Amino acid sequence: MKLTKWASDCESGPCPTLWGTDGPDVIVQGFVVDAPEALATMRLPENETAVRIPLALLRKAARDHLS
Repeated sequence: MKLTKWASDCESGPCPTLWGTDGPDVIVQGFVVDAPEALATMRLPENETAVRIPLALLRKAARDHLS
């Protein structure tokens, strides 16, 4: 799978990032959600996880790649 950086929360180093793929998906890199109440609300199946990313990152990706 080829990834293209769409939007990032920083210029260098690991940080929340949205990645475009060569397929129909987008990859989200962010902070692990480990709050028990949030995880209980989401009821994630075993093959999924949840990450937190800044709202501004979604806005940037939408403006630059989804319009």
